[in-house]
Amino acid sequence: MSDVIACEGLSVQPGSMQRTRVELMQLADGATVSIPLMVMNGAKPGPRLYLGAAIHGDEVNGIALLSRALKQIDLQQLSGSIVCVPVQHPLALYSDHRLPLAQFLKSPLDQAPADAWTCFPGQEDGNLAQVVAATLFRLIRQCDFFVLDIHTPTRGGRYVPIAILPPPGIGPASRVAEDMGRALGTGWIMRGDRGMYVSDGILCVEATRAGVPALTFEIGEGGRLEEDSVATGAGCVLNLLRHLKMIEGAVQAPATTHVMRDFLGLRARRGGLLITEVKLGQAVKQGDLLCRVVDIFGDEVEIIVAPRRWSLCSSDDIEHCHHR
Repeated sequence: MSDVIACEGLSVQPGSMQRTRVELMQLADGATVSIPLMVMNGAKPGPRLYLGAAIHGDEVNGIALLSRALKQIDLQQLSGSIVCVPVQHPLALYSDHRLPLAQFLKSPLDQAPADAWTCFPGQEDGNLAQVVAATLFRLIRQCDFFVLDIHTPTRGGRYVPIAILPPPGIGPASRVAEDMGRALGTGWIMRGDRGMYVSDGILCVEATRAGVPALTFEIGEGGRLEEDSVATGAGCVLNLLRHLKMIEGAVQAPATTHVMRDFLGLRARRGGLLITEVKLGQAVKQGDLLCRVVDIFGDEVEIIVAPRRWSLCSSDDIEHCHHR
């Protein structure tokens, strides 16, 4: 039998679930802004997992895939516990934007930093972004084992399901995070050492540095709810729970897993409409046509080709994966 869980004023008995809201701040009219919290305590002992989504307000796929995955869990068969925050930044969700737009209308002192995702572990007496980060980090530090932070690219961007690892050199927890990334079964793993996803202040970086293995999970497109992404993402969450021995069953591995070291961004130099020529996730070689830009009259004004040759590898070859 597992123990009773005390979390943010809740006392959750083994084999049960409770929901509450954690006060974040008050608005000018005195209305309270709060973060939704669900704590699931399995009947069997095991690790505690933190699941969070929508720290950016237009990333709604994560909200839906968490609810779909967790509704499939039998608390009497669950080993361990789950602390779930399906909306990590409610003010951003209210504005249906990556960040709460009202923050940009305040004084410069309140504007920066703007993105709560980038200023962990936060500051309880800081501005809005820092308070959000500090509140979430308090919950994360109560999870002695694992964190999954779920994202979607912002509007106009789309990712294959991808597990993005923290940098490998920030302590032993990063090695556990790598095992978690493989277990998600996304088919795509980013193991990089540069760029925004491994920068200081990012949620998964600071959680891992604090000894709680953490991953960033990106899937789908921002600003819309996508059934395929929700179904795939829910399956990945259940895969992680199986890997952690929190639920029964074998991890459902993808047919192929691609391991990468870096993102490569390409930008058009001419204005117009973008027409893509390859499908998301399709393998390309150097010189392959990726997309075309046509002007408002339909005339082609630019073509964009793959500038590099990439070597794709399986997860078993992770130490030797590189691009040229």
